[in-house]
Amino acid sequence: MPPERTPRGASPTSPGTWPWRILLVTLFASTLSNMDQSLFGYAVPGVMHDLGFGLGGIGLMISASFACAIFSAPAFAAGVPRWGAPAVLAISVAGSAVFVGLLAFVTNPSLFAAVRVIGFGISAAIIPVSSAYLATHAPQRGRALLIAIQQCGYPLGWFTASTYAAPLMAVHGWRSPFYVAFVVIPLSWLIYALLPRASRTTPVNTTVRDPRRHAASRRLFDPGIRRLTVTFGAAFFLYGGAIGGTSFYLPTFFEQARGYDPATATHVVGLSYAIGMIGYIGAAIVSELWLSRSATVVVWLLAASAGLLGTIWLPHSVREDTIAFGLTTIFYYGASSIMLTCLLERFPAALCAAAASIAGTACISFGFVVFPLLTAAAAKAFGWLEGLSIAIVPAVLLSAVLIASLPRARGSAAGG
Repeated sequence: MPPERTPRGASPTSPGTWPWRILLVTLFASTLSNMDQSLFGYAVPGVMHDLGFGLGGIGLMISASFACAIFSAPAFAAGVPRWGAPAVLAISVAGSAVFVGLLAFVTNPSLFAAVRVIGFGISAAIIPVSSAYLATHAPQRGRALLIAIQQCGYPLGWFTASTYAAPLMAVHGWRSPFYVAFVVIPLSWLIYALLPRASRTTPVNTTVRDPRRHAASRRLFDPGIRRLTVTFGAAFFLYGGAIGGTSFYLPTFFEQARGYDPATATHVVGLSYAIGMIGYIGAAIVSELWLSRSATVVVWLLAASAGLLGTIWLPHSVREDTIAFGLTTIFYYGASSIMLTCLLERFPAALCAAAASIAGTACISFGFVVFPLLTAAAAKAFGWLEGLSIAIVPAVLLSAVLIASLPRARGSAAGG
């Protein structure tokens, strides 16, 4: 058989180096995007004060952003077979940066909300496209660890933004950090230029119509599979809702519940996210070497629920809040790096794509839509301490209980 030719536009780099190259570049892309998107969370108190949004209005804006992402992510992913993952990632990073930058200028509340929702929707394709691209080129051994490292773009982005958002807001106000997003636009070209283009990967969650996919979707509710589908779907809904119901409220929580100034609240959140990156890698390592996937998820979620409750009520200083929330994020956000792997290893190979789309992506997205509204309503009715305790902590705990209730996996290398 003659040697395979390198497709036009492909990198001359050896394919053996591609997983690490793809990891580094997509991690860079994810960090940039999350850095941009996190600026809204840091600016929420200023947005409420200057544009007249109430807590309910902010919750509606956050939920609308996630609702937009449910449709925009598959739409961008559908372009991967035609244009390739590098081009889609670059367009998504640049497009979202444009809309984030525009938030520095928009003064009309309705237009501000629309710009925020569109910008977030454009950024939503980055994670599924980059994860699918990396998974396709990564070897089976160590794939979970590579994907876990890639997901560190979320906490790394929040931490990076906090390093410049706090001083800028302290001197120039809450709008000033949004100008930094315009610097990201030319950097998107580097993402396209550095990613190898030897193949074009179609992500799991795609809008391409495939009769076999619809048949697989129906099979998820067959008697022997239904329990897995419902249990994972409920767990992802609750866990995704908890994440969506807290992430963009944290700076506001530290300002309104703790009385910190905007710069201090930003520093606490940013440093905590930096500490939390330990959890992403730790969960992958533990699930590879010591515990099964499901046992790792349960341990991480139980520790997260206890940590959240303690973090909400116990700290009385900036230092205590930073340590408590930092330790909590190790488990709270770190669980996400292994939950999808746990799901994929439980379903037959023919049903994995459908399970990831329905029990995973669809349910977690629905949680992202519902819980920001629930959190805002609970905080408004009972206060931040009681509201987060009621809306968020039970959701994380119930998610752990659901994963623990799964039947013992058979035939899985990881033991389920």
